[in-house]
Amino acid sequence: MPEGIALALAGLLHDIGKLFQRARWGEREGSARHPAFSARFVEQHGALFRQAGLDPGWLQRTVQRHHEGWREAPEFQPQTPEEWCVALADTYASQEREEAAQAGSGSVPDTPLLSVFHQLRLQEREGERLALSPVHRLGEGLRPGAPYPEERPNVSKDVYGRLAERVETRIRELKAHPPGSPQALLLSLAAILHESLTLVPADTQSEPDVSLYDHLRLTAAIAHALWLYHGGRASVEELRQDAEKFLLVVGGLGGIQGHIYRVAGAETGVGGIAKRLRARSLEVSLAAEAMALGILQGLGLTPLNRIMGAGGKFYLLLPNTPGALKLLESLRREWEAWAWEMGASLLPHLAWLPFSGREFASFHVLLQRLHQKLAEVKLRPLGFLEATRDSLGPALRPCAACGLRPAREDEPGALCWGCEREREVGTRLPAAQGVGFFLADAPRPYYAFPRLQAALWLDSLPSSPYHLERAHPDFRPDGYPFEVKPLLGHLPTVAHALRATGKSLEEYQTWVAEEGLWEEEGTGEDRPLTFSELAALSQGAPYLGGLLLDADRMGEAFATGFQRNGHSLATPSRIASLSRSLEWFFAVEVLELIRNPATYKARLGWNDVEAREKAAHYPLIYSVYSGGDDLFLLGPWDAVLEFALDLERLYRLYVRHEALTLSGSFQLFGGKTPVPSMARLLQEGEAEAKRQGRGRLFLFGQAVPWETLRKLRRDWMEGLRRDLEAERVSKAQVYRWLGLWQRHWGREDLGEAERMRYKPLLAYALRRVREKDEGAWKRYLDLLDHTQPPWQFLPVWVQWALYRERR
Repeated sequence: MPEGIALALAGLLHDIGKLFQRARWGEREGSARHPAFSARFVEQHGALFRQAGLDPGWLQRTVQRHHEGWREAPEFQPQTPEEWCVALADTYASQEREEAAQAGSGSVPDTPLLSVFHQLRLQEREGERLALSPVHRLGEGLRPGAPYPEERPNVSKDVYGRLAERVETRIRELKAHPPGSPQALLLSLAAILHESLTLVPADTQSEPDVSLYDHLRLTAAIAHALWLYHGGRASVEELRQDAEKFLLVVGGLGGIQGHIYRVAGAETGVGGIAKRLRARSLEVSLAAEAMALGILQGLGLTPLNRIMGAGGKFYLLLPNTPGALKLLESLRREWEAWAWEMGASLLPHLAWLPFSGREFASFHVLLQRLHQKLAEVKLRPLGFLEATRDSLGPALRPCAACGLRPAREDEPGALCWGCEREREVGTRLPAAQGVGFFLADAPRPYYAFPRLQAALWLDSLPSSPYHLERAHPDFRPDGYPFEVKPLLGHLPTVAHALRATGKSLEEYQTWVAEEGLWEEEGTGEDRPLTFSELAALSQGAPYLGGLLLDADRMGEAFATGFQRNGHSLATPSRIASLSRSLEWFFAVEVLELIRNPATYKARLGWNDVEAREKAAHYPLIYSVYSGGDDLFLLGPWDAVLEFALDLERLYRLYVRHEALTLSGSFQLFGGKTPVPSMARLLQEGEAEAKRQGRGRLFLFGQAVPWETLRKLRRDWMEGLRRDLEAERVSKAQVYRWLGLWQRHWGREDLGEAERMRYKPLLAYALRRVREKDEGAWKRYLDLLDHTQPPWQFLPVWVQWALYRERR
């Protein structure tokens, strides 16, 4: 096994004993301290490590001897350079831990993991001090629907016993599928710990808000980078000497939204927009992943050294060596050349910063300095062009879909090779199990990036991948090097439409043909739905609903959220935990709410009827992208709007912090609306929601606070919809209300007296309602109170009800 990966493995396992220590708390069996339990774990599974080419005795000693400060326990103090490497990495990763306090006290099994969001101080407020249950009604460990803070978390010795059993079960599965490489062993073990230890605190003596998994992963990354810095031959003295041994790298892509939305085919009539739009969003995610993985592969590092990453941006921890600097410069030029060849709609950026081990203690300062370097890099995009400006070829017919690259044929409507691939990838997406990255010979169709190729894998795993990323949160080891990273999103198919409508495939195809909703090849249940089909599947008016949401104050959270009276709590493990928690919500929880709403029935308080309705219609929602801290969804408008309310509620339950809100925009579109137009309108609405105070959804021309919108839906929209259906209120009456609101309330240039003139006019109009139903008349008299939300936001709930009842 390569020495660097061996050190990473030792770093990954050095504190795994904390799980078994808590599971066997109070039982006297040798030393009760966690390093001894870590060593026993290695000893118990020695054959697994020996099979990978590693000396189990060496690994056992290295994971055990990682506490420099335990003077009274020399058996746990580092002696060899390898042991010191892991010990230093442990110290650098755990700046929030008080080593001296922990040395003599041990751990306790009833201390839960606090939510990392509770430490954030934003808008003079902190999050609720709540904790998570590592064993819950969904099972053990990390699951969609599980990582939500609770007032009474389920934590005990027995709970840790169940987690320990889960780890042992996964280890048996790993032995049944022997890893094909040292990297596969490392990443398989990391996946096992990701599942089992994400909801377990790393430390119970200081503030227990960093998960054990995040601490172990970061320790592995630091140990690997530190060992490579010294070339694998360092003395203890050289290891302990502080110097700028590390590089913190940030990379990503600019122009993401413009690249995704630039689907000229939506305007020119080229088919397959839905499929190609999702494929284009996937391309952006794959490009960022390939850039990060290409750097790591070039240095012999593993994906564990991608310490943070989501939303098209990644952060890497590298050794500060001449080879690393040379590779970064070389790859930056290669990615700029790739971007130019692809039409320059995506702009790759790379920036890096050298730092010392001591500076891990001020990690937020490092991030600030790194972001300044990134800002400087962005001022000079595509720098390689300075030497190639005179080498541009003759103009060719542009692609009919993207308008950027030349078409493969000189004919109207012809596509470039990239957009032809998008159509094919989009067709395969619903059946894909994940993404494989290859050094060469990827299965077609694949994306060719500098030094790596990326392709979907369907039913069977591809041969000889460099790295796999699973589309679903499945942590079972299978011998391949993998991570759980749901990049594929959700693309609704005919099968989802059949479940929503109750039609047979033949009945659905007949309906689609009669309505003129589909013009593409393919007739099976796995065919992705078109935008026109999604609009027609709405309940009420046949419109497509677009939703753009963004997490508020996240930039502030990472930059200053962990500051207290001049003292920083922004340790590397804490920031990594915050990043991973956000990525999990937007990449996993959002998709789970779309695909399997029943997961959240109890948490969101749905009754059986509501749960069945959501289970039928939420899978019709199409995730253009969802990751980082934002999302863009399209689907039947009524389902998308209901989904927005549920998702916002779920996010508040996830973060439990008053200052962490969502802002967004909802718009109605026709099935043939150009994608760039959708994006522009949604972005304008989101900006207006943020301008009016954040924590709002902009819809039907107004930015409404979420809780107000929820009450308007329950108390007014639903009531009006029922009254319209029962003809207690006529549509003409409702349009009269809208007209009065627009004339007397929707204009900012009117004085108070003019605005109040709506009251006698509305009272007069409501007489017609009284003639039909006095109870309804009494309810709508509340609209005469201009200080209340029903009148202030009348266009929202009124139009919602009208569109819902339109046939």
